[in-house]
Amino acid sequence: MAMKDLSDLELRIYEYVRDHDFGNYPWVTKDAAKYLKVPEDDIYRSLAELTKKIRDNIWIYYNNGELHIVAD
Repeated sequence: MAMKDLSDLELRIYEYVRDHDFGNYPWVTKDAAKYLKVPEDDIYRSLAELTKKIRDNIWIYYNNGELHIVAD
């Protein structure tokens, strides 16, 4: 799949992750939902879709008790 296959929210989340340093700072879903003005459940669903649709461009990992997300 390609970027053109992403929904509007998926693209907005991808850009949010890409433009912020969640590799060095922990991801907080509540903050993302507030920033993007959508419910937290929508964030979780869209992140799951992103890991399927553009799996070579987004990495989600857990380190030292914190969730981190990196987009390329």
